[in-house]
Amino acid sequence: MQTKKSVRTASEQNRQDLPTVSVRIDRMVDRADSKVKAYASANIGRAFAIHGIRVVDSQKGLFVQMPQRSFQKDGATKYEDVFHPITAEARTELNSAVLSAYEQRLRVEQDEAQDMAEPDEEEAPAFGQSM
Repeated sequence: MQTKKSVRTASEQNRQDLPTVSVRIDRMVDRADSKVKAYASANIGRAFAIHGIRVVDSQKGLFVQMPQRSFQKDGATKYEDVFHPITAEARTELNSAVLSAYEQRLRVEQDEAQDMAEPDEEEAPAFGQSM
């Protein structure tokens, strides 16, 4: 009897080796003049936490910005990521998780706003003649 060997590409192997990533949106930014739309935290492999991840709206669309520190060099302000994924697969996984959490939170907030705007039929006052 012949057995089939599973052949995986390096990319498939890297994806399989990625730790689980869970994300929560800590705060939504509800200002029209702000490019930052939300702040998030991520838990990686239930062993590491990252805080201060930003969801930013740019001309090219939404993107995820890692926590940064700023410093002065040659009279100019420079920025450096405090945390960043090493591989493209890890970056894709983290970005997807953050943007998915943001979209989900946005839908929840929109649904809540719609529910507030539409009174329930039971709560709506009865309109009728009173005599």
